[in-house]
Amino acid sequence: MSFPTIDLKDKKVILLSGFLKHQGSAAVTVVAKDKLEAAATRYNDAIAFGFVSGKWRPAA
Repeated sequence: MSFPTIDLKDKKVILLSGFLKHQGSAAVTVVAKDKLEAAATRYNDAIAFGFVSGKWRPAA
């Protein structure tokens, strides 16, 4: 199973959950993208995030 990557600030981030895939396309919609940007700023060394219980959590 492949996970989508998005560009966030100056690096690529892997999304483990918290995204909606669109039928027939590689595009994804990120859930609560503003919260993801805040979490990426807080955990600037993380390369993967998951959306758990309404919050973005660093995973790797």
